[in-house]
Amino acid sequence: MPTQEGARERLARFRESLDPDIEAALICRPEHLLYLANFYPLPNSLNLHGSGYLLIERDGPCTLFTDNWLAGDAVAAPPQDSSPVDLVLSATWYDCVKPAVPRGAVVAQLVNETLEKKKIRKIAAETSFLPRQAAACVETVTDCEPALLSMRERKYPDELGAIRRGVRTAEAVHRASRELLEPGMREIDYYGQLVARATSEAEVPFVMMCDLASGERAAGGGGAPGKRVIEAGDLVILDIFPYVEGYRGDITNTLVAGGNPSSEQSELFELVSSALEKAEALIRPGTAASAFSEVIIETFGAAGEELVHHAGHAIGLGHPEAPELVLETDRVIESGMVLTLEPGVYGKPSGGIRLEHDYLVTDDGFERLSNHELGLA
Repeated sequence: MPTQEGARERLARFRESLDPDIEAALICRPEHLLYLANFYPLPNSLNLHGSGYLLIERDGPCTLFTDNWLAGDAVAAPPQDSSPVDLVLSATWYDCVKPAVPRGAVVAQLVNETLEKKKIRKIAAETSFLPRQAAACVETVTDCEPALLSMRERKYPDELGAIRRGVRTAEAVHRASRELLEPGMREIDYYGQLVARATSEAEVPFVMMCDLASGERAAGGGGAPGKRVIEAGDLVILDIFPYVEGYRGDITNTLVAGGNPSSEQSELFELVSSALEKAEALIRPGTAASAFSEVIIETFGAAGEELVHHAGHAIGLGHPEAPELVLETDRVIESGMVLTLEPGVYGKPSGGIRLEHDYLVTDDGFERLSNHELGLA
């Protein structure tokens, strides 16, 4: 989980980004509530569908608004040590005595009443996410999401710690992947066994997102695990990107069911592995984001193959985080960004192959964050 110190640093930096005439910022996007306030409802709890708002006054307190269930679960009043907020205000959604009221509406109403009471009329907010009811009394709303998205590109030390936990969880899946893969099992059953291993590694509930696809489904590029029976000789793409406490790792390997790759499969693996190595060699501050696609396209093209998706992207709170490693971009990578590289070749009779590692861009190059074993068997 991000730290109180890290969140306070981000809050201070965000306050500095506000235009002088803005009286307060009202944050409601879940990723940014975690980013600025360490507010994160557990994904497997009844509070997943609760709502929260963070009111950041320019010269006043930082107030978190939520409902009575979340106030007693995700945060405490006064806040726990991990939260940088000054005050928690909660609206009663359900008390097990009276019928429940609309959960989001009751919190939004409390927010608007507070803005009215404080006579706040000019706010910054994520305009594409802000419910009208939460700020009905204000006169002007300025979009602050571009500033937050820009801030998110270069990671703070506590964010790196959270991403590393996501990577370690994904690595646990890959460590178990060879042992658990058996021809004749369904993709969804394989997935279930992998989740059990990863949950023990993470030691907290998390969201197990992934592409897990075999045979003709892998030939199409991937997808969520389904009822397809994995057959001997199938390529199985394992693109594992779990969200652990709100941040994620994103790493991929491809296996052959039965562990006996054909000569074609081995040649394709070497091609994708070579493209990954060449792209990895470009990671350093100042590299054009388009250069990664260019080198992978060149490598694939020499073998009569093509790159049909991006070369990679940044990771953190969402997908894809900027900068995206695509051809038509003028972005360059910077120290402090966390990137994935994920070349892949698809459309083959036995499936497709994708490989992927995660990297922290450093002042003089990179640190590879992931250390899972790449190989078909």
